[in-house]
Amino acid sequence: MQNQLNVSEPIDSVEAYEFEPIQGYPILNWKGKRPFRSTQYYPAQLKETYGEEVDGWRNKIYWGDNLQVMSHLLKTYRGQINLIYIDPPFDSKADYKKRIELKGKKIENDRTAFEEKQYTDIWTNDEYLQFMYERLIMMRELLADDGSIYVHCDWHKSHYLRCILDEIFGESKFNNEIIWWYKDPSGGTKRSFRRKHDNLLFYVKTSNYTFNVDAVRMPYSEGTLRQAEEGTTSFGRVVQVNPLGKLPDDVFEMSIINSQAKERTDYPTQKPEGLLEHIIKASSNPGDIVFDCFMGSGTTQAVAMRLGRRFIGADINLGAVEITTQRLTDLATEISENTQNSYHELSEGGGGGGQPLSTPALKPTTSTTTTCSEILLRPRVSSLKLWRFRSYLLIAFMMVRRMDAWSKSCRSIASPPAPT
Repeated sequence: MQNQLNVSEPIDSVEAYEFEPIQGYPILNWKGKRPFRSTQYYPAQLKETYGEEVDGWRNKIYWGDNLQVMSHLLKTYRGQINLIYIDPPFDSKADYKKRIELKGKKIENDRTAFEEKQYTDIWTNDEYLQFMYERLIMMRELLADDGSIYVHCDWHKSHYLRCILDEIFGESKFNNEIIWWYKDPSGGTKRSFRRKHDNLLFYVKTSNYTFNVDAVRMPYSEGTLRQAEEGTTSFGRVVQVNPLGKLPDDVFEMSIINSQAKERTDYPTQKPEGLLEHIIKASSNPGDIVFDCFMGSGTTQAVAMRLGRRFIGADINLGAVEITTQRLTDLATEISENTQNSYHELSEGGGGGGQPLSTPALKPTTSTTTTCSEILLRPRVSSLKLWRFRSYLLIAFMMVRRMDAWSKSCRSIASPPAPT
């Protein structure tokens, strides 16, 4: 293969870089399926930065088409991302249009055609599959050897996405299909069973993946605890329990976000923080990089920040970037107030959780020295016997766009310098 690079070596240019071959069989075909074997580098413009860089790292949020964002990231982060969680469009045919109040009248916000397409979740089958195929190939390129990817979906396209993931990662890299069961009351139909769950497809890059089982153990039932206390024999063995809880299963029973929840942002596809907390604790360690390029309301980024992980986020919808920025700013202030700017020691072994500490929100500085727009929230890591974290609010707002779309797409934030 031309220009094949070792993941341990930095990439000076991605202009002629070709991806390593996907695994192949089984293959899902669709009308107009196109191979995706290479990419080009897209520049980005730095718009806002909050706080100071610590240990050479800033958390980043990008505004732009995530395929171009990942092409931008490939040069620096190929093989460096430890965990990817995405909540992509479900092809649900739902019309998710954000509405705002203006002088007592509701109006729908204006987006570019491509932004509107993702936000309304209305696709033809073939364009949806090609869209996901190309992006999942890019995600595999960014994943570290110990990395994992969780693809959040539902009954609309889960069967197709699993075939695509098998083709890209290989059947043997499928680890779990997790069911998120939300038993909340809702409407239904008398012509079928009520649909009360989402699917999360969990794949790994290699067999050497991170999974912190003790961090996500589940409570035993009262009956099991009683049997263990009484020394009951079941199936020929004395019932015993682990003080940390039982091994986790692949069904997460968790309510959707209620209307009064503190974490609620009113973003239409927002997922509960508890769901992301379970995933991040299980498949990453403190200091690891977590990536979500369909970030929506910023739940992945908020939970990663609480748990002392570094993160990179992206979304094509400007409203999502605005909501996430405000959410992370508020969270940094909250953490700072709760911890009174003192350190919190985490347990040895990683993966357990714990909350990083944070300084108060810092005033932004601006720069236009690069061509990308990003938001950064950053924990500081100290190399001691125990991991220690101190969280700084660093927000750098970066924007990635095709050159011919710069003028229109940048107008709502600021006028960027003419691309060269």
